[in-house]
Amino acid sequence: MFLVEREPMAIIFQTHSVPDAHMKVHVTKNPGVADLFVYPVSSMGMAKGDALWFITESRARATTRIFLSPLAEAALIVYYVKSQAESGWRNNKQLGKSL
Repeated sequence: MFLVEREPMAIIFQTHSVPDAHMKVHVTKNPGVADLFVYPVSSMGMAKGDALWFITESRARATTRIFLSPLAEAALIVYYVKSQAESGWRNNKQLGKSL
């Protein structure tokens, strides 16, 4: 699902309920199939844009709720990178201005 306007998805909550999720996401170990390279950050204040994710255990603090899904069902495929410089969109699947 392509969204036109939305807050950056930087603060992520993993839900275990599809209806509760904003989107289905697949985490891949193959960088060649990823839409977005994500760098996980250690604090909420460092979360920024679509590619610097802070994973929270608080549903209320999250800007985006994701459901981890199989590749075939995913609206977004992410690959975790080891440096902030590597993070960012890898193709034209960018969802509006931000997720």
